Amino acid sequence: MNTSKTTTDLREACSRNLGMNRRSTFMLAIGGAVGLATRARAEPATTESGDAMPATTNETGGLRSPEPKLPNLKAVRSDRQVATIRHDRDTFEVTTADGRSTVFPAVNLRFKIDSSDNGPPAGRPVILLGPMMGDRATVFFASSAEIGELIRYRG
Repeated sequence: MNTSKTTTDLREACSRNLGMNRRSTFMLAIGGAVGLATRARAEPATTESGDAMPATTNETGGLRSPEPKLPNLKAVRSDRQVATIRHDRDTFEVTTADGRSTVFPAVNLRFKIDSSDNGPPAGRPVILLGPMMGDRATVFFASSAEIGELIRYRG
Protein backbone atom coordinates (compact mmCIF):
# COMPACT_ATOMS: atom_id res chain seq x y z
CA MET A 1 0.00 0.00 0.00
CA ASN A 2 2.80 2.42 0.77
CA THR A 3 4.34 1.67 -2.60
CA SER A 4 1.34 2.88 -4.60
CA LYS A 5 1.07 6.00 -2.45
CA THR A 6 4.77 6.72 -3.00
CA THR A 7 4.36 6.20 -6.76
CA THR A 8 1.42 8.58 -6.83
CA ASP A 9 3.39 11.15 -4.87
CA LEU A 10 6.33 10.78 -7.27
CA ARG A 11 4.05 11.17 -10.28
CA GLU A 12 2.48 14.28 -8.79
CA ALA A 13 5.91 15.69 -7.97
CA CYS A 14 7.16 15.00 -11.50
CA SER A 15 4.10 16.58 -13.09
CA ARG A 16 4.45 19.61 -10.81
CA ASN A 17 8.13 19.97 -11.82
CA LEU A 18 7.25 19.54 -15.49
CA GLY A 19 4.55 22.18 -15.15
CA MET A 20 6.99 24.48 -13.46
CA ASN A 21 9.56 23.90 -16.23
CA ARG A 22 6.98 24.73 -18.91
CA ARG A 23 5.92 27.83 -17.05
CA SER A 24 9.53 28.91 -16.52
CA THR A 25 10.39 28.32 -20.16
CA PHE A 26 7.35 30.28 -21.30
CA MET A 27 8.20 33.19 -19.02
CA LEU A 28 11.82 33.21 -20.22
CA ALA A 29 10.64 33.30 -23.85
CA ILE A 30 8.29 36.21 -23.12
CA GLY A 31 11.01 38.04 -21.21
CA GLY A 32 13.45 37.59 -24.10
CA ALA A 33 10.92 38.82 -26.64
CA VAL A 34 10.15 41.88 -24.55
CA GLY A 35 13.87 42.58 -24.19
CA LEU A 36 14.40 42.33 -27.97
CA ALA A 37 11.41 44.54 -28.69
CA THR A 38 12.61 47.13 -26.21
CA ARG A 39 16.11 47.10 -27.68
CA ALA A 40 14.74 47.44 -31.24
CA ARG A 41 12.63 50.42 -30.21
CA ALA A 42 15.57 52.02 -28.42
CA GLU A 43 17.87 51.86 -31.47
CA PRO A 44 15.90 52.64 -34.65
CA ALA A 45 17.67 52.37 -37.99
CA THR A 46 18.62 55.72 -39.51
CA THR A 47 19.58 57.01 -42.94
CA GLU A 48 22.75 58.98 -43.74
CA SER A 49 20.96 62.24 -42.93
CA GLY A 50 19.92 60.90 -39.51
CA ASP A 51 16.24 60.42 -40.39
CA ALA A 52 14.56 57.29 -39.05
CA MET A 53 14.16 54.53 -41.64
CA PRO A 54 10.64 53.24 -42.13
CA ALA A 55 10.06 49.64 -41.09
CA THR A 56 9.51 47.33 -44.03
CA THR A 57 7.87 43.94 -44.25
CA ASN A 58 8.80 40.84 -46.16
CA GLU A 59 6.53 38.48 -48.11
CA THR A 60 5.36 36.68 -44.98
CA GLY A 61 4.36 39.92 -43.26
CA GLY A 62 7.25 39.92 -40.76
CA LEU A 63 9.58 42.84 -40.24
CA ARG A 64 12.93 42.77 -41.99
CA SER A 65 16.01 44.83 -41.42
CA PRO A 66 16.97 47.52 -43.94
CA GLU A 67 19.35 46.55 -46.73
CA PRO A 68 23.02 46.81 -45.71
CA LYS A 69 24.74 49.90 -47.05
CA LEU A 70 27.20 49.25 -49.84
CA PRO A 71 30.49 51.09 -50.19
CA ASN A 72 30.98 53.60 -52.99
CA LEU A 73 31.62 51.22 -55.89
CA LYS A 74 33.21 53.97 -57.99
CA ALA A 75 36.13 54.24 -55.58
CA VAL A 76 37.24 50.61 -55.18
CA ARG A 77 40.79 49.37 -55.63
CA SER A 78 41.96 47.48 -58.71
CA ASP A 79 41.75 44.15 -56.86
CA ARG A 80 37.94 44.58 -56.84
CA GLN A 81 37.48 45.87 -60.41
CA VAL A 82 36.47 43.04 -62.74
CA ALA A 83 38.35 42.77 -66.05
CA THR A 84 36.92 39.49 -67.41
CA ILE A 85 34.50 36.73 -66.42
CA ARG A 86 34.75 33.29 -68.02
CA HIS A 87 31.96 30.75 -67.59
CA ASP A 88 32.65 27.02 -67.85
CA ARG A 89 29.77 24.65 -67.01
CA ASP A 90 29.39 25.08 -63.25
CA THR A 91 32.16 27.59 -62.49
CA PHE A 92 33.01 31.21 -63.16
CA GLU A 93 36.58 32.46 -63.38
CA VAL A 94 36.75 36.13 -62.43
CA THR A 95 39.87 38.10 -63.36
CA THR A 96 40.33 41.48 -61.69
CA ALA A 97 42.11 44.57 -63.01
CA ASP A 98 45.25 43.72 -61.02
CA GLY A 99 45.57 40.45 -63.02
CA ARG A 100 44.48 37.97 -60.35
CA SER A 101 41.97 35.23 -61.17
CA THR A 102 39.60 33.46 -58.80
CA VAL A 103 37.33 30.53 -59.59
CA PHE A 104 33.83 30.50 -58.04
CA PRO A 105 31.21 27.74 -58.17
CA ALA A 106 28.32 29.03 -60.28
CA VAL A 107 25.91 28.91 -57.34
CA ASN A 108 28.20 31.12 -55.26
CA LEU A 109 28.51 34.05 -57.66
CA ARG A 110 25.70 36.60 -57.86
CA PHE A 111 25.18 39.28 -60.47
CA LYS A 112 23.50 42.57 -59.51
CA ILE A 113 22.88 45.93 -61.11
CA ASP A 114 23.56 49.16 -59.23
CA SER A 115 22.74 52.21 -61.32
CA SER A 116 22.73 54.57 -58.34
CA ASP A 117 25.24 57.36 -57.78
CA ASN A 118 27.40 54.95 -55.74
CA GLY A 119 27.24 52.20 -58.39
CA PRO A 120 30.23 51.11 -60.45
CA PRO A 121 31.33 53.17 -63.45
CA ALA A 122 29.95 52.03 -66.82
CA GLY A 123 32.05 49.23 -68.28
CA ARG A 124 33.95 48.57 -65.03
CA PRO A 125 32.03 46.06 -62.87
CA VAL A 126 33.05 45.51 -59.28
CA ILE A 127 33.20 42.30 -57.23
CA LEU A 128 32.54 42.22 -53.50
CA LEU A 129 33.22 39.12 -51.45
CA GLY A 130 30.98 37.81 -48.68
CA PRO A 131 31.88 38.57 -45.06
CA MET A 132 33.28 35.08 -44.37
CA MET A 133 35.40 32.72 -46.43
CA GLY A 134 33.18 30.48 -48.52
CA ASP A 135 30.35 33.01 -48.64
CA ARG A 136 28.98 34.15 -51.94
CA ALA A 137 30.57 36.87 -54.00
CA THR A 138 28.59 39.51 -55.86
CA VAL A 139 29.52 41.24 -59.12
CA PHE A 140 27.89 44.65 -59.53
CA PHE A 141 27.25 46.07 -62.99
CA ALA A 142 26.19 49.60 -63.96
CA SER A 143 23.51 48.29 -66.37
CA SER A 144 22.01 45.00 -67.48
CA ALA A 145 23.53 45.34 -70.97
CA GLU A 146 27.02 44.94 -69.50
CA ILE A 147 26.35 41.47 -68.13
CA GLY A 148 26.13 39.78 -71.52
CA GLU A 149 29.04 41.77 -72.92
CA LEU A 150 31.50 40.80 -70.19
CA ILE A 151 30.75 37.12 -69.51
CA ARG A 152 32.33 34.77 -72.03
CA TYR A 153 31.57 31.05 -72.23
CA ARG A 154 34.65 28.86 -72.25
CA GLY A 155 33.65 25.38 -73.42
